[in-house]
Amino acid sequence: MGQMTIKDVARRAGVSFQTVSLVLNHPEKVARTTRETIEAAMRDLEFVPSLAARSLRKKPSRSIACVFAVGARPGDADGLVQRADEGLLLQAFATVTDQHGYTLIHRRWCRDDPDGLSRITGLVSEARVDGIVVFADQRDDPLIGLLQAKRFPFVVFGLDMPGAHCAVRAERDAIYEAVRYLARTGSRSICFFKGERDGRRTPTVAERFRGYREALAEAGLPLRDDLVVPCDWTSESGHRATLRLLDRPDRPDAILAADDRVAFGVLKALHDRGVRVPGAIRVVGFDNCVQSAFTIPSLTSIEGPTLEMVRFAFATLVEVVEGTRGPDDLAQRQFPTRLVVRDSTGSTGRAQL
Repeated sequence: MGQMTIKDVARRAGVSFQTVSLVLNHPEKVARTTRETIEAAMRDLEFVPSLAARSLRKKPSRSIACVFAVGARPGDADGLVQRADEGLLLQAFATVTDQHGYTLIHRRWCRDDPDGLSRITGLVSEARVDGIVVFADQRDDPLIGLLQAKRFPFVVFGLDMPGAHCAVRAERDAIYEAVRYLARTGSRSICFFKGERDGRRTPTVAERFRGYREALAEAGLPLRDDLVVPCDWTSESGHRATLRLLDRPDRPDAILAADDRVAFGVLKALHDRGVRVPGAIRVVGFDNCVQSAFTIPSLTSIEGPTLEMVRFAFATLVEVVEGTRGPDDLAQRQFPTRLVVRDSTGSTGRAQL
């Protein structure tokens, strides 16, 4: 099959080529049913818009977009959590892009919004940005597929993505080392609040669970289903899950939380029930946010190299945009974490493990 044009797509879809052009450049101006018919024709014909032709007409924008795929529309509490996470990452990206004279654009889209993806395609079809950093938690995210099909420069942040440039944390290693530390320092019944969103088991959660399972096996400890607790990523969820846990006759002696917010809820529940930390139950968080050093007791937490990941993702994207990195020269890097030990596990001071 030769190179397809918008006229071929128009004939296939039974519309004018001007309507096809409108879908490519201003999809929000086209009726949903018409747009879906045209997009289906594009897929059938394996049509790829010519970004090279556009680049002859438009100068580089020196702008990049951070696009967050947020799954289903979140509820109030979960939505605030997601936006707080986005805010911290955007601050890091803004710092790096400002240093290099780039403009940063922020977009989010919900996968249950039928018009969500079309609003993002405008950034690509109109060449309003030079490249995109994608924040997704599933490898089959439609945005990733769209960018691959259009051969548009992008980097995936926080998700190990075969066939794409990506920057990820060593999630398995992070949990593995935390469980090893707890077991080595005396914990025998380690509970894992694994974290889930929208009831979906993401690759990140799967990797963390693998680290938990392998560290238990190495320590000679059994993997108990009752110690693997699903929860979302809020303090409220951590608080509720801990109260339920404390009603059991066989309490754990350590809790490894999905992130620091969850751990804050754990600490509050333990305080409410008069359970001593770390005397009766030790607690570990994930992310090492600023507040972790100021809880009572201060929270032992896993720290990730967010700024280093941001710099890597941005540098990779610029290389792709400028053509100094070929399409098959994938930049895929896994960044190590470290455990910052504080009072919630019975040790003081900062330690790198």
